[in-house]
Amino acid sequence: MIVNASPLIIFGKLNRIDILKNLYKKIEITNEVYREVVLKGVEQNLRDALVVKEHIDDKNINIFTLAPKFFDTASRIQLIYNIDIGEAETIALALQLNKKEIIIDEIAAREAAKAFGIKTIGSLRVLLIAYREGLIDKEEINNFINEMENSKYRFSTKVLLEFWDLLGKIKKK
Repeated sequence: MIVNASPLIIFGKLNRIDILKNLYKKIEITNEVYREVVLKGVEQNLRDALVVKEHIDDKNINIFTLAPKFFDTASRIQLIYNIDIGEAETIALALQLNKKEIIIDEIAAREAAKAFGIKTIGSLRVLLIAYREGLIDKEEINNFINEMENSKYRFSTKVLLEFWDLLGKIKKK
């Protein structure tokens, strides 16, 4: 599964990259996502950067270089949809690897991905899936939501109400 920076950061902050690994087996990121999450984060001594770096070193996360054609595609996506280069590269990597699904949170980037026929999954959806699969409990979900709210994530009240409603309806395996 191709993962963008924001979901990687949030799962890294809580040292729960294992959730992504257990659900999706292969975690793939672009060079730009690596730069945003690990290189910049290590410079600032951020815990999530160190956690992600450890998973890369252990080969749990693979870094992909875009082929020149797809690097050009990423540049065009960035300009047309006015999104960050990491988000654009994440979409371009899905196109390069012929993947139909990515994990990405930002609304504009999700819309851009959909324009290319790529299904998007957000961090909240990953939490619902992980809960259904018995990988996390409600207390951990509360911790995730609190961490997300304390960082740059912005949820509408409607989105959070829908999330809690869906969580309450899930039958765990």
